[in-house]
Formats: sequence, C-alpha cells, structure tokens
Amino acid sequence: MPAYLVRLIKNHDIVGIFTADDFEDLLIVADECTDIDGCEYVELPPGGIMWESPAVPLPLDAGDLDDDESEVQPFPWAGASLTERWWNFAYGFEEAEWVPFVVDGPEEPEPEPERRPFGPGLVVPLRGK
Repeated sequence: MPAYLVRLIKNHDIVGIFTADDFEDLLIVADECTDIDGCEYVELPPGGIMWESPAVPLPLDAGDLDDDESEVQPFPWAGASLTERWWNFAYGFEEAEWVPFVVDGPEEPEPEPERRPFGPGLVVPLRGK
C-alpha cells in the first residue's frame, strides 16, 4: 500500500503522511483533517517513521475508557523521525512531482490579507496598595 505526503498548496504546510490503496481512499483520509481542494500530494518511496531512541512499548495504555477522568497515554511522537528518503522529500532535497487533488483549481493562491499598522496603545494606570 503506497504512502503519500500531503501538503497545503498555498504555503506548503504539511497536512500529514497517509497510506491508501488508491486515489479515492487518499481523498477520504486526507479530507478527515483539512479541505482537500487546497492540497497536493506526492507518493513517497519506501521509508517510514522510526524511533531512534527508546520509545513506549505497544500497545499503548488507553486507560479506563469508561472513566471520563482517566487519561489516555499520548502517542510518543517526540522521539520519532523520518527515514532518510522521506526526510529528503519533506525537506525538498529530492525531486518530487506534487499533484493537486483538484486539477482545475485556482491558478493563483489567494493573496495574503493586507497588514494594517497597529493603532496607539492604551495605557492603564495601576493602583498602588
């Protein structure tokens, strides 16, 4: 099953890394977190996400799911890194042909909103004790 790197077209922010059997499945999983009309994707070569340091044993402790106050153990992303080829794709060191999800999308991305200068500040005097 291929893996894909998905990013926003406008500013190239990474949306995520997804696996999917085909384009329709990729649409479904990427659409879970963002509007895919503004996204593009590239199929990744063999590689993955790995932990080069000690990680948390699997399965993760989900706590007591019936207890609302029970904390779920977070996924240990802090120690994760990409394999070398995936790292090269993420940082643009390897040629990649990005494919927009919507082929006939707008030619130009929306312009950034104009920055307005800040107005004068308001000074609020503090009362003494």
